[in-house]
Amino acid sequence: MNQIDFQHPSFKDQIRFYVLVFLSFLVMSVGYYLGISSYILGWFAFCISAFSVAGNDAVQTVGTFIESKKSVHWFPKLAALGGLLALVFGYAWWSASGEVHFHRLDNFTPPAEYNFLQLIAPIVLVIITRLKSPISTTFLILGLFGGQNIEKMLTKSFLGYMIAFITALVVWGILVKVDPKEYYDDHMPDPRTERKWAILQWFSTLFLWAAWLAQDAANIVIYLPRQLNWMELVGAVSILIGALGIILYTNGGTIQEIVTEKSDIQWSKAATIVDLVYASILIFFQKISNMPMSTTWVFLGMLAGREIVLNFLTYRDAPYLETFRKVGKDVLLASIGIAVSIFIFLLASQFYPEKTSFIPRFLK
Repeated sequence: MNQIDFQHPSFKDQIRFYVLVFLSFLVMSVGYYLGISSYILGWFAFCISAFSVAGNDAVQTVGTFIESKKSVHWFPKLAALGGLLALVFGYAWWSASGEVHFHRLDNFTPPAEYNFLQLIAPIVLVIITRLKSPISTTFLILGLFGGQNIEKMLTKSFLGYMIAFITALVVWGILVKVDPKEYYDDHMPDPRTERKWAILQWFSTLFLWAAWLAQDAANIVIYLPRQLNWMELVGAVSILIGALGIILYTNGGTIQEIVTEKSDIQWSKAATIVDLVYASILIFFQKISNMPMSTTWVFLGMLAGREIVLNFLTYRDAPYLETFRKVGKDVLLASIGIAVSIFIFLLASQFYPEKTSFIPRFLK
């Protein structure tokens, strides 16, 4: 039996995927125009966003884990990450009187009812993810619910890119100086050492997963009531674990290529350090303010700094132009993602001006 290559789907796989996306769009559209209650539509949008948001952001959260643990069956990975997800959401629900957005939605007014663009945004995100674009789910989703916060989210996200870039230059610059041979292209880690780091990577991935949930879970739960009862909590967690299972089963899907092409990321030690640095940066920004930010830009900034410093200090065979091509491609795709998000936001301002009071100042 041939193994399915989820990063490079066949033509038939693409057809099946887009047919399913179209059916989801059709069901959402019919439900909206038939006047189905916002509560039901919100849960349907939540199901789609659970897969689309987590799928697009999987490259930055469990991407390195998937890449270095391809030999491990997907179910143990789901048990560990899904179990932690249940614990994190359970703690948030218990400590915040039924709220599970980790205070990231404190500046967003709960909508009385959803407009059409808010409901189809997760479907648009599914398509963009399939096209391997690391779009900011924060801008695409939350921008439609609180346009007055876009300026603050943009500022915090771009600041996150710069800090992550500089941090990566410093961290991996030091690591290369300490042991330059470890970062050469032909380096093969010692099997015994690699096994030790493989164990540590499980913990670093769980640490990063918890940090990401606290930062970006708001992009998914925006479609749920702000306060959940215990049955709604169980339902929401079950849906999220199911979406996570699909992502792990497909090894991250097509967007996983962003991680696959980066230097030595398949080794457990390299992946563990990436996870620890990235999670630490996320926690740093969580402490600064509750305003949501694009974790995608933070991740890309860290990868860019890491790739550049490794290429420069180890004198790799890959030409500098190739390195900057990889980094530039990620930034370009992410920039296109922001452009798409802002376009959808501007479109929403024309149809639902009462929801986007920020539009005049934004255009100025």
